[in-house]
Amino acid sequence: MKKKKSRLKWVVLLVIVAVIGLWFFGLRRTSESVAYTQMTAQQGDLTTYYNFDGTVHAKRIQTVTAQAEDTVKTVYVNQNDPVKKGDRLYRTQNGTTVEAQIDGEVTGLYISEGDVITAGEKTAEIIDLDDLQVQLSVDEYDVAAMTPGNAVEVYVPARGLTFSGTVTALDKNGTASGDLSYYTAYVDLTQAQDIYPGMQVSAKVLRSQALGATLLKTDAIQFDEYNKPYVLMHGADGKQVQQVSIEVGASDGVYSEITSGLRPGDTVLVQSGLSLAQIMEQMREASK
Repeated sequence: MKKKKSRLKWVVLLVIVAVIGLWFFGLRRTSESVAYTQMTAQQGDLTTYYNFDGTVHAKRIQTVTAQAEDTVKTVYVNQNDPVKKGDRLYRTQNGTTVEAQIDGEVTGLYISEGDVITAGEKTAEIIDLDDLQVQLSVDEYDVAAMTPGNAVEVYVPARGLTFSGTVTALDKNGTASGDLSYYTAYVDLTQAQDIYPGMQVSAKVLRSQALGATLLKTDAIQFDEYNKPYVLMHGADGKQVQQVSIEVGASDGVYSEITSGLRPGDTVLVQSGLSLAQIMEQMREASK
């Protein structure tokens, strides 16, 4: 009888130990699931751009001014009329006929028949709206993007339109502003319609492109005391969390290209950022 009681005591003890072990294992797994979230590396394409701001400018403008004091006899054009080079604009009392020197549009007409004009007075303006360019402000760290011939994508917010352009020149005489110097890049627009000088634009130039790359959300990447990138992953036993060194290529701020250390499909761990109290509270909820 005594033997049976002793054996029963050991059985009860083993059951208690097993229950405690299972509870501890479950608690540990629950703790880990709360402390980390999982993220999987993917295969995809990543393209990054240089971004700039600027304005639209006309390449060819004719500002017409009176050469001497006179009276306007006849005006041949109206505001916003299209004109060709050589078309008559107006004629004065003394017989002078003023002509357009460029193809374009009469964007300004400041006289009427019978007006007395004085030498140097602005009388009309013609702008070639079919030959526009964008002037972009480029800081000293991004001037490499403005190599003549580079393709540029230009967006005009006021019109909601995007146009293709090409870098034609870079003014290398910079202007200091704060801790940086800025340069002006010139971009010719192609097939730009309903765009006027003075409109604001944003532009982008290709910086880098990775096709079929291993991609990981940038939030999952950490850096050690030597500023070397790494990620957290389960070890070979599937339990221990360890640091795995990686190499990072291009990044668009959301995703980063992983050039070494990960393959598509690999799962990394991201710390949840919860406080100990929050982790304990979530563990309690999970154990209910």
